[in-house]
Amino acid sequence: MRITSKKIIAILSCLMIGATMLVGCSSSNEKSEEESNSDSKNKLIVGVSTEYYPWCFKENDENKGFEVDVWKEIGKRTEYDIEFQTAKFSGLVGMLDAEKIDTVAHQMSTTEERREKYDFTETYAYSKYKFIVPKDSKISKIEDVKGMKVGCVLGGNGEKTIKDLNEKYDLDLEIVTYDGVPMEQDVVDGRIDVAWLSEVKAKTTIEQGKLALKIADIDTGVYEINQYPFRKEDASKERIEKVNEAIISMHEDGTFSELSDKWFGLDTTKE
Repeated sequence: MRITSKKIIAILSCLMIGATMLVGCSSSNEKSEEESNSDSKNKLIVGVSTEYYPWCFKENDENKGFEVDVWKEIGKRTEYDIEFQTAKFSGLVGMLDAEKIDTVAHQMSTTEERREKYDFTETYAYSKYKFIVPKDSKISKIEDVKGMKVGCVLGGNGEKTIKDLNEKYDLDLEIVTYDGVPMEQDVVDGRIDVAWLSEVKAKTTIEQGKLALKIADIDTGVYEINQYPFRKEDASKERIEKVNEAIISMHEDGTFSELSDKWFGLDTTKE
């Protein structure tokens, strides 16, 4: 078979067009991967539970609350694109471990056990524990609760701290534990004398339920430190550093205090 010069030129042209298309596809794929990696570096996925008013809740299909406002502000100061993923609190830590989210925003308290597993940011809030008492109560110091029946949440820091306080001050308390059942109404009804709870949670429950209760004006000296957890990995180091810079600046310019007052009616951002 005789190949003419015209056929040779046509074959060469086809080969050149094919090569150009392959180079173009390769460049497009490389660009797409670079853009994807860049988006990943500039995005922070924050896990929240929208069943924890006023820290985080959903209203008109929109995430709202203290944690949401805090992370929107952190996003502005760090230039991270903040994306919220919602789940029940029990599932958020599992999502963090599975790399589905980058951190958890749920008034999460820092403990030694958790520090072994995660790296944490600077402190952004303090969850103080207080005695919840009847509205006409004259309780004004820790010793006033001596011999009383006190309710606390089963397990965790609440039960541990009231037992420590009981021993420290020799209060001879009758401690009643509650597992997922609100105890505030039991104080109203006289089934227990006082309740031992996080100040913010108690204040919210009292206001929403219009309960005849108040938070005793006693500085118990008991509080949890709230910080944001990240996985122990190299990628977290730069993120934590940038988030810490934002947290510190928000404390210094009063932004945290303003947001706390907006959502809680008190300042949870100072010891």
